[in-house]
Amino acid sequence: MTAIRRATPSDGFLVEGLTRRIWTGRVSAESTVFGETPETVAVQIAKGGAVILEIEGAPSGSGRWVAVPGPQGQGRWMEVKRIGVLPAFTGQGFGALILEALEEMGRAQAMEGAQLAIRTDQPRLIDFYARLGYVLAQDVELTTPNPRSPPPIGMRKWF
Repeated sequence: MTAIRRATPSDGFLVEGLTRRIWTGRVSAESTVFGETPETVAVQIAKGGAVILEIEGAPSGSGRWVAVPGPQGQGRWMEVKRIGVLPAFTGQGFGALILEALEEMGRAQAMEGAQLAIRTDQPRLIDFYARLGYVLAQDVELTTPNPRSPPPIGMRKWF
């Protein structure tokens, strides 16, 4: 059985550990994911929201978002962060389900749209997000930029 549940700040430890397991070996060691702590993740969850994907009752994926200003600083938007599933469950549509749940949370809080960034070493994700309604956007500014990596590829979706 598969379920997606909302995370709370008290899930910071779970979400941080799960995210670290998902990202290890899949992204550069320079990724900001490896500097996160349960406390910093809990703060992000409190500032926006998060979900946890459970497969057969076990945490198997997650995603988060934080509230940000929209394009040109206008409106209320969400920055989608850290969507991922454990390697055993990739390619089965779970990432799209996580994103859909995050977008529903944003819409419920009157967000006008969502933006995200893709690491330059993960270009295959451009097509994934494009199929879900996202378009390239060069003006996306991140809440957690990484000065040790090339600037990421921004994408945006209006609700």
